[in-house]
Order: sequence, then structure tokens, then C-alpha cells
Amino acid sequence: MAQNTWTTRRRDKRKRDEQDRHEERREQRRASLMEQGHELGLEESEEQSDQALQRTVKDRSHHTASVAGALVEGLVVHYRRNQFDLVLADGSALRAASRSTTRTPHGDATLITVGDRVLVNPGRGVIEEVLQRRNRISRASKIHRQVEQVLVANVDQLLVVASVQDPYLKPGLIDRYLLAAQRFDIEAVVCLNKVDLAPRELWEEVADSYRDSGLRVLECSATTGQGLNELREALRDRISVLSGQSGVGKSSLLNALDPDLKLPVGEIMRQARKGRHTTTHSRLIPFRFGGYVADTPGIKEFTLWRMTPQEVAELYPDLREWAAKCRFNDCTHTHEPDCAVAAAVEEGQIPLLRYRTYLQILESLHEEQG
Repeated sequence: MAQNTWTTRRRDKRKRDEQDRHEERREQRRASLMEQGHELGLEESEEQSDQALQRTVKDRSHHTASVAGALVEGLVVHYRRNQFDLVLADGSALRAASRSTTRTPHGDATLITVGDRVLVNPGRGVIEEVLQRRNRISRASKIHRQVEQVLVANVDQLLVVASVQDPYLKPGLIDRYLLAAQRFDIEAVVCLNKVDLAPRELWEEVADSYRDSGLRVLECSATTGQGLNELREALRDRISVLSGQSGVGKSSLLNALDPDLKLPVGEIMRQARKGRHTTTHSRLIPFRFGGYVADTPGIKEFTLWRMTPQEVAELYPDLREWAAKCRFNDCTHTHEPDCAVAAAVEEGQIPLLRYRTYLQILESLHEEQG
């Protein structure tokens, strides 16, 4: 975020100011020694001055270490504006805030998000540092396209929830989530919900196309209970993300898995066949059977963060095997001659549905970045 860049600039300015003060003190020390009649050369004077600075830095480091010793690690499970709910290592809860000097290794990205591991000063209730993220699910910010909006960090798997009806299935949105997961080596599962609302022949082709791609596909219904046991086992003792468009039934599935959650459930706006937002902020929810789930807000679009068409082709599991046989290394599989991917589509080796979705994503990337 812009705040991160501002913090970095402020930190760099402090370093420059400290160096300027060091140079000034060194010149003053040299002049003072010369006035006192000491036969001291420039190199020896500079060496003594540098040693004095090192002692100062060492003392400060010792002080910082003693302060850092009071810091504890916490897991961010929820936030609203600048208030973050944390779970500490001992299982206790703490609410803390960030500040302009909160340190982060993630420039031009969300400062703190759900799933982040942070160092917090419990006495002051201030988050001092955000630890390195091992992975993340992110998109381009709708307000600042050059800023990476991280929805959730440090997860074990992503479950893309889609409904077979009410609202209708959107393979393009599913694939965008899958690409985001592939980018950071996050295990992905496709969860088709509301399978009781439509005949199987209407959505079976989509389910089979994902299975043929090597993805795990769960067929569920929060109403009838179909597939819930399999879904529960997939979530047990793991940190998972449930993502998907509004109205696909994420909250209903979670309530069916764990009735103690009692999450609010929205209704479908029948005329537009769209869902109402019931989750407004990402949060980590603990299951009584073990593990956490990040219930992310339902969204209508998922803008891939700084992803090039070449990356899309490399990350698409259906295309990867065939792409190596193309005539050109940078083949986009759209118009180039001797394209092995296009030939595989014609021969039925790659499902036409998956290839069409790939082309749609490339077209949308061009529009978003153009």
C-alpha cells in the first residue's frame, strides 16, 4: 500500500540523516584533535570515529534486542480498519493496531492481512513487524491498480466454491482463482455447490474438465448434506481459503459443516441472479474439528496481479504438457503456426471449454492492462 512506500522512504531518510550526522561528527572530532596538538592522521582519526559509531550502533542493537525480546508472535485472524484481532502462541487473544513504523518485507502490497504472522508488543498493543509470507492469494487493488491487495496469506489450500445454479457457474472466475493458487504453489480444490438445484447433465462437463486437468472436484449441497463429509475431511487441521463470487453458498457450507458458527446467510436477488454480500471482511474462522478457514468476501471480478499472458499459459495445467512441443518458446497458443496446444484442442486432447476460458482470460488481461 502507499503507506508501506511512505514508511520505506521515511526509514531511508533516517539512514541518510544518520550517515550525515556521522560524517559531521567525524570532521568535528578531527578538528578538535588537531586543535589539541595531537599528531593524528586522517586514516587513524576516521578509524576511531568509525569505531565510536560501531559502539553506538551496537548499543542500539542491544537495546532493540531487549525490546524485541518483549515481542511475541501472533496470527492475524480478523481486522477492521486499523484494528487487528490476533491469536498468540499461547492461544490467548489480543487486539492490536499497526502504525507508520510497522516493518514489512512486502513493498507495494497490503500492509497486514488475515493469515499474516506478526510480531506484536502486547503491552502497547502495537504490531511492530510483519513476518515474511510463505504464500498469498491476491489481486490488483480496484482503487490503485499498482497496489497488490492481499486477501489472505500463509495458507495450506484454496477451495474455489462455485454454484451450479443461482448464481450460474462461471468457469472464467474459477480459473482466475486457480491461476492465483498455481502462482504460489498453493494446493487448489474446486467445490461445486448447490448440486441439488440443477440436473447433473448441465454441469457435468465442467466438473469433468477440471478432473481431467488433475484437480480435485467436490460436489456438495449445504441443503441435502451431499459431499459435506468429504469437504470436512479436506478442511480438517489445515488453514484453508474459501473463495468465490457472492451467493455461491460459502457461508451456508460453513454453517452446515459446523453449526456453532452461525454465519449470516444472504439471499439471491432473483432478477439479476446474483448473491448479496454477507461476508464483508476476510477472517480466519476456527473449526471445532480442527483447522482454520478464511472466509473471503464474495467478489464479482478477480483481477490477476501483474500476470502476463506468458505466465497464464505456463500456469494453465491443461496447456503445460503440450506447450513444450510448440514451435516457438513464447507461443501464446492463440494464432502462432505449429502450435501444439491448438492442435491438441482440435484433436480433443484438451477440452474445448478449458481452452475457451484460457482465451477469455487472455482477452481480459489485455483489457485490464491496456
